[in-house]
Amino acid sequence: MTDPQVIPEQLPVVVAGTAIPKVIHQVYFSKNLPPIVQANVDKIRALNPGWEYRFYDDDQMAQYVRDHYGAEVFLQYDSINRKYGASRADFFRYLLIYNEGGVYLDIKSSLERPLDEVLLPDDVYLLSRWRNSLGELYEGWGMHNQLKQFGGHEFQQWHVIAAPGHPFLRAVIEKVRDNIEKYNPLLHDTGKGGVLRVTGPIAYTQSIAPLLQRYKHRIVDSQGDLGLVYSIFGATGNLAHKSIFRFHYTELQEPVTALGGFKKLLWLTFGPVQNYLVRPLRNIAFSVSKRIASGPVRRG
Repeated sequence: MTDPQVIPEQLPVVVAGTAIPKVIHQVYFSKNLPPIVQANVDKIRALNPGWEYRFYDDDQMAQYVRDHYGAEVFLQYDSINRKYGASRADFFRYLLIYNEGGVYLDIKSSLERPLDEVLLPDDVYLLSRWRNSLGELYEGWGMHNQLKQFGGHEFQQWHVIAAPGHPFLRAVIEKVRDNIEKYNPLLHDTGKGGVLRVTGPIAYTQSIAPLLQRYKHRIVDSQGDLGLVYSIFGATGNLAHKSIFRFHYTELQEPVTALGGFKKLLWLTFGPVQNYLVRPLRNIAFSVSKRIASGPVRRG
């Protein structure tokens, strides 16, 4: 971690592009993809024959960050607990698309339509929210108290589609860097909550929402307008989805990033209380409030 009195190393300046490069990017911890995932990659490539496809495993991601962003950003990236592959992939996608541009798509996600058919020649950044209204497929997804000032709904970041050098991503990168430096698991949570806050859609949305009036973008329905598919396992395929990863962030209780000094001491002292008392009580309270909000159960 950097000393708070030291001015952080500046990000390289990437000239803003005027179009989205025809490159598809995906990541996975290993070059050896499960058969269902490999079949999906083959489908994506076949659907987009005029597009370059680039794949990065854990080692290639780390090397890319080291090569293109310097020592300080790499140390911040590498401070993310290796079990939290989702957080490392979050940070990497922002760094990658800011520098390269193109279409980033989670390894579990897919396409139903060719990209050439849905992207406009002058697109430079696409944003989308969940179809999460009552009765919709993703009812209740992507809604967070931390985003109340922006309407409460996150922008999806399982896809990042942008021209290189877009100011949205520079803001996201700076936000994530700051989150990593300030991370305290007792304040910012571990597991799913920690990922959402530190590197995930909460951080992503908090960075972009204040800039919407300043920079060019297009808001779309990722499913209806673009033909993107969140998961090849379906909206309810959590077990199958989790099975393709070594660790799944929703099941972790350890800190998202490495801790040192006083933060580490605090965690060793109070972490068990958070994991085995505070979090279970919070989950119960959340379930009850969600049930109340959904109204009485209708019986036939």
